[in-house]
Amino acid sequence: MTIEPISWLGLNLGPELGVDDAIVSVRVVPVKREGRTIYGRTLNFGEPDSGENITVNPGDTLIFRPGFMNVNITDVDRYSDRGSDGYAPVANTVWSWLLIPPVTQLREIYHYLIAVARRLDMAHVHCIGALDGLKVSSGQSSFLKQRVGMFEALGHAESMSIALSRAFRMIQDEQMKITVPAEVTAVADRVHKIRNAFEHIDERAKGKARHEGQVDAMTVFDQSNFFQSGVLRYADHSLDIAGEVVPAMVAARKFIVDVVARDGSTKTHSGEIKLTFTEDPAPTPMVPPNSAE
Repeated sequence: MTIEPISWLGLNLGPELGVDDAIVSVRVVPVKREGRTIYGRTLNFGEPDSGENITVNPGDTLIFRPGFMNVNITDVDRYSDRGSDGYAPVANTVWSWLLIPPVTQLREIYHYLIAVARRLDMAHVHCIGALDGLKVSSGQSSFLKQRVGMFEALGHAESMSIALSRAFRMIQDEQMKITVPAEVTAVADRVHKIRNAFEHIDERAKGKARHEGQVDAMTVFDQSNFFQSGVLRYADHSLDIAGEVVPAMVAARKFIVDVVARDGSTKTHSGEIKLTFTEDPAPTPMVPPNSAE
């Protein structure tokens, strides 16, 4: 009896078989066979995949020697599908990569990076909601029906501004230690000003705009440009969602991934991984990822 060829190996939260706790799976290929022992390795980043799998039989032992099990951040990031605008959710990439050993001992930056990734992802969700809402509303047969979609689109734009402002401010924090993308810098202040207007819309409704000097607080309620062309306005600040915000989000996403992987885009398991196959097709548990150094 031949056991089904092995093409991928999973890294899980714990050693228990059959539990749905996978963090990531990596492509593995054979190195050589010596009697009943097969040596394997992960496919190197950028290496062409020949399609060769590892074939094992009952009684065989599969070994990944120290340094032969590597995980690249692209192995994690491929689980996030990019949309037509070029953005892909990044929170899972951040969470997964930070969990794969070696794990950072700096809990502050760990939580900080996950938080900024989550904020950026949700800002993008609302960004798409705003743009899609405008498209749907413009296709309605009557102005009565259009208005429902228009208000929904504006609600998404408000929530987008609030989440995005916080994400950009966190990205600009000095602890990130790499250059902030120009796309983010170009819009961050305007995003924050518009965010303030929406977040404190109760004050704006009363004509108040604290800490902003002489501005027309009521301009936040005139969003005719948004309904016509997707441009948010407040006082003398404007923000083109499709033309400026989306590219800034895509650049911010890459920035976050670069920060997460700034100590290296590949993590290497320093110990030996050994799997022994019996008549039962399920191998003995692999070394759990949290035991790696």
